[in-house]
Amino acid sequence: MTTSMTTSAKIKSLDDALAVVESGMTVGIGGWIFHGQPMALIRGLIAKGVRDLTLVPAPGSIAPDMLIGAGCVKETACVFISFEHLGLAPNFRRAAQSGAVKVLEMDGPGIAGGLRAGACDLPYGLIPDLGTDLPKVNPQGYRKARVQEGSRPLLEVPAIKPDVLLLHGQQADEEGNVQYFGAGYFDLLMAQASKHVICSVDRIVPTSTVRQSARLTKIPSAFVDTIVVTPFGAHPGCSPGLYDQDEAHLKAYVAASRDQKSFDAYLDTHARGGEAAYRERIGAAALAGLTAGDGGNRGAAS
Repeated sequence: MTTSMTTSAKIKSLDDALAVVESGMTVGIGGWIFHGQPMALIRGLIAKGVRDLTLVPAPGSIAPDMLIGAGCVKETACVFISFEHLGLAPNFRRAAQSGAVKVLEMDGPGIAGGLRAGACDLPYGLIPDLGTDLPKVNPQGYRKARVQEGSRPLLEVPAIKPDVLLLHGQQADEEGNVQYFGAGYFDLLMAQASKHVICSVDRIVPTSTVRQSARLTKIPSAFVDTIVVTPFGAHPGCSPGLYDQDEAHLKAYVAASRDQKSFDAYLDTHARGGEAAYRERIGAAALAGLTAGDGGNRGAAS
């Protein structure tokens, strides 16, 4: 990835930041399930109209599911995409069952090994052979490694090098140091492996604030190409330490995903009008309720 940008150039508008994303690219998505999903960036990609993406998400939920439902994805290499207590990811399930999206099944060691190889600019990584059927169901992602007789069985996993990575952190300074109030998940490893990193944050803070709490800096500026300031940019997921996931909206999303026509109407209402209109649609009172910890009872999609 590039590191020659000036300090002021790292902060861009949503549209300017996403201008680098083109149809056919490999796009990584950070976060974990409903935590730190870069939803403003996802909605921006849908509005932009990109197609034929190869998607490499960390274990996620609504971010990859929404891109798939919007018809932006042709292939995904994933560990799992799930809505956990709300059931299966509806658009991902429909696309996988119909064959509209090719699914390359991965496990945690496989995706981590591939990202490490990508970060180290190696052709492949080595992981233990745990005796699963993954080499059979995803032969392009897992190959038996040649080892000395009597050695531990190993698998080769090809390097994963996303063209663009989408992340969400809680805050950053103008230099691009991104701070997380919770866990960093796979985000740093994904940033190290990716060619271009775009990170949305809920707010910008002075560099002095970042220095005073340096332990919170999970993604140093050297690994960040672009910062996009988007308050509630992880909604309807949560931004740990700032606001909870919006249970009512997530339930409404699942209901709207019952068929393609209904989901297209959801996208028209919530994903194609810009972030200011999105926040206005959700409502200031509902968003404030999420910061107070009662997001499970407010903020339904309307």
